[in-house]
Amino acid sequence: MRDESCDWVAKITGLLAPYEGDAPRFHSGRWRLPFESSRYFSVPEASALPHSHVGSPERVIVDRFLSVSFIAALPDDEKRRFAEALRRLIATDPDLSGREEVAFPYRTEAYCCVRL
Repeated sequence: MRDESCDWVAKITGLLAPYEGDAPRFHSGRWRLPFESSRYFSVPEASALPHSHVGSPERVIVDRFLSVSFIAALPDDEKRRFAEALRRLIATDPDLSGREEVAFPYRTEAYCCVRL
């Protein structure tokens, strides 16, 4: 998962949100519903491990988000506008502007359930 406790990562999520539509997304939390009413499994317990994708802003931000399925499926002109919005964020955000390399923060979440 993107670590949205980082301000610029949260801004990227804001840019993505209008395009998500009904695409199944982890952050919606809907995946938890079957566990909440299950007679067979306990409620999932989470562990989180931080890591970063390090590289140029163009590679770890622009290229990465242009490959998201619902962005990649956009018409070319809309995809171009989305890429321009990402590049504007990179150019104007004080934590990204002028940087040759950035560390994009992620959290890997692992869940454990017990069969009841």
